[in-house]
Amino acid sequence: MKIEKTEVWITCERPVEADGTAVRGFFGNMYRQRPEFHGHRGDELVYKHPLIQYKVFGGTPLVVGLKEGAYLLKALPVLDHLEIYHRKYAIIKQNTVSDVISFGLSENMIRYFFSTPWIGLNEENYQKYVRLKSKPADIKALINRILAGNLLSMSKSLGYVVGDRIQVSSTLEESSIVEVKDGVGLTAFKGEFETNFLIPDFWGIGKFSSRGYGTVRRIDRGEKQL
Repeated sequence: MKIEKTEVWITCERPVEADGTAVRGFFGNMYRQRPEFHGHRGDELVYKHPLIQYKVFGGTPLVVGLKEGAYLLKALPVLDHLEIYHRKYAIIKQNTVSDVISFGLSENMIRYFFSTPWIGLNEENYQKYVRLKSKPADIKALINRILAGNLLSMSKSLGYVVGDRIQVSSTLEESSIVEVKDGVGLTAFKGEFETNFLIPDFWGIGKFSSRGYGTVRRIDRGEKQL
């Protein structure tokens, strides 16, 4: 199917010394009445794949939205600064790029790599992962199933019905322990995977994707959408 995508690249007078979590906090405070920006409805978390995500690449913040998130980002006013961790960053350029892109199952396998660490293990499948440490083939099968589940979750959030099996083949390795909040560290992975699914460039999958984790970039473009 076709969906709207909007990217907002923000160039400040100096590199932003923060991550997607901090940028999310800035916009979440600006738009407290819109859960798409911060993932909360009142005091409760919204348990669905986010429609707006925040990343920082080389000191440059990027905000990406799909569908309703894309429409909200298109309406962003021109900002004069970001305020992050009580520091103001004057904005010298705010570049908004909108497009209609293909999304969903593909006839071809498409290669991607994670440009930011992917966090895919919850408490339950982490225990499975630890038990399978001595069985590389079984670990790969587990990771592939989790990645396919990530794509199903994203599809549900975007209103896309997956009409066939999502195929995934990954080559991932542990990259780091990511501290997602004080005292809580989660295993993150880096590497490549291929799947018969069209994923938007600069979009994140997995846990904490709204904060910039699990950001995907396409390696080849020989796809034909089903």
